[in-house]
Amino acid sequence: MGWKFWEKATDDKAGPKLPKPRELPSGVGRYLVVNLKHDPDWVWSLRSVSRPLEGSKSRLEVRVYDDVLSREAGVVVKNYLTLDDHPELILFDGVYDKTTWKVEIAERSQAMRQPAA
Repeated sequence: MGWKFWEKATDDKAGPKLPKPRELPSGVGRYLVVNLKHDPDWVWSLRSVSRPLEGSKSRLEVRVYDDVLSREAGVVVKNYLTLDDHPELILFDGVYDKTTWKVEIAERSQAMRQPAA
């Protein structure tokens, strides 16, 4: 049978390993609530995916999305690149610096804004 479970299968299509979806970084969530004046309950229910910014160890490219809406659309978000095929699910995107907590985020999706209060 030739099973060699100790050897890793190589996939030519596989790119760099990216982090799985997570809760919003605190700096990003705070920015959305304080600067962009979004409802805190809604903001902290959102999820984010990120990838390191090329040439920097502390800066991340961040995409913020609503996990409930993505599941309703039938999209399983695995990492940052998943949302390349579904840009309509991206609510906010930008850059976040983990060491200085500097946030540069812009609103992307107009169709899926926070629910009206």
